[in-house]
Amino acid sequence: MNQNVLVRLIRTMKSTNSLLEKLDPRTKIISFLSIILCMILTPITRIRDFGLYFLLILAIGFCSKITPGQILKKVCILIPFILFIAMFVPFIKEGNVCLSLEISHWKLDITYEGVWTFLNIIVKSTLSVFLLVIATSTTTFPDFLKGLDMLRVPRLLVMLMSFMYRYIFVLVDEARRLMRARSLRYFGSRYKEQFRAMGYMIGVLFIRTFERAERIYSAMIIRGFSGEILSVKRFRFSSLDILFMVGIIVSLVCIVSGLVDKIEHMRVNGAHLWQGL
Repeated sequence: MNQNVLVRLIRTMKSTNSLLEKLDPRTKIISFLSIILCMILTPITRIRDFGLYFLLILAIGFCSKITPGQILKKVCILIPFILFIAMFVPFIKEGNVCLSLEISHWKLDITYEGVWTFLNIIVKSTLSVFLLVIATSTTTFPDFLKGLDMLRVPRLLVMLMSFMYRYIFVLVDEARRLMRARSLRYFGSRYKEQFRAMGYMIGVLFIRTFERAERIYSAMIIRGFSGEILSVKRFRFSSLDILFMVGIIVSLVCIVSGLVDKIEHMRVNGAHLWQGL
């Protein structure tokens, strides 16, 4: 067996003391998707609720024993893409103008609705990215696929995700070899010829990908591949999984129902419990 493959297998099978890594992948998939769904459905005007979502994600990160530096390092890679997508929203969204900017002959109007939409995209996307970083840091991709398969996700979709993850690196290496060959044969030709060479490279990459897929498919059929996602681990729900899911559901119910705001209102006005609820 190749040494690199053996090292990856050992890393996949090693046990840790992290709470999230001991959980069943189905538990994490259901819990994290529930949190993201609740965040998406919560209006951005409920700022306190998003603060509670952030505290919930911090608690999950604390259970995962991932250092803040590791989380921020991955989050900072994705945040610029979110900012680039959302930065034009305040200028495009129609509504009541709150600020006008004049740049040369251009006049840009910033609306209140655009600002709220911008905050909606930034806040929800950032919290979702934090949660997904924690999920990917505590769950291996084969375990994630096995969890999806056990949750009765269409097997064709799971298989496509599996093949994409396994062979995307092969395609990247193939593209790098083509780029290296192009750079060695490049003698300062014009831009038109460069675009033509780029088109040839894309065509060659497509043909090689098709041929490789045919060979892989033939090898899989010969070896009796039936489409089942296999794993060396045996997953089952434990009491720890049930406690984690119950804790997440109770937290989400308290946030969505506004229970924290009601308790704060009762404390300020001195009302009884049944009056506040």
